Amino acid sequence: MVIWGDYHTHTIYSSGPHNAKHATGTILENAMVAKEKGLKQIAITEHGFDHKLYGVKRKNINKMRREIEEAKKKTGIDILLGIEANFISSDGDVDLTEEDIKNLDFIIVGFHNFAKAKSLREFFKFRLPNMLNLRRKKDIRRNTLAVMKAMDKYPIDVISHPGAHMPIDFEAVGRHAIKTNTHLELNGKRILYSKEDIKKLVEMGVKFMINSDAHSKDGVGEVNNGVNFMFKYDIPHSQVANIENFPNFKNYKKG
Repeated sequence: MVIWGDYHTHTIYSSGPHNAKHATGTILENAMVAKEKGLKQIAITEHGFDHKLYGVKRKNINKMRREIEEAKKKTGIDILLGIEANFISSDGDVDLTEEDIKNLDFIIVGFHNFAKAKSLREFFKFRLPNMLNLRRKKDIRRNTLAVMKAMDKYPIDVISHPGAHMPIDFEAVGRHAIKTNTHLELNGKRILYSKEDIKKLVEMGVKFMINSDAHSKDGVGEVNNGVNFMFKYDIPHSQVANIENFPNFKNYKKG
């Protein structure tokens, strides 16, 4: 069993105030490590534009694209320009414009505590309850609908670390992920599905993607957490999109 691609990696472009680095590798370094570890494809997925601490700057997107093209030539690794966007409202809005989407190959979306809310109302209605880790039925229902609406509104390829900081009904999200051809992530650092959750998702035929969520060059391709989870809960290889295969992406066609 071989993982062909790692589609959740960060670089120094995820930076904070005063250029404080949230991740330490460059695009070229991530690609070089990917080659050393036998990967064929990676995605660079900086934190979304509205992440208050470590969001990528829109002005850097064209520069990143140029660096990606140079890294492709030097390493032979296929590299996607992606983003880890943020859920910013209960209506399923994320921090991407139509123009942003045109400039990206790959979109992964998750909930992050330090992302901005779409409005003050959404801060109190959506963001604050999740930051306080409230897990009331109404919170789970609201979050679940937000994820489902986002999958309808945007060409999302992957939901990153589902359930992290944002409790959801995994079964409902899984059913909608099948309809919208969206993958659920088996994250290299945190996996929140229970035994019962994963059993239902597998039975439904949900597609997963195993990623590292690397924040350093050496973390690229380090996917043991997801692989071990897959074996522990008997997730079929056929339901993991990047095992000996290239996933189908909505904004990108290889070659």
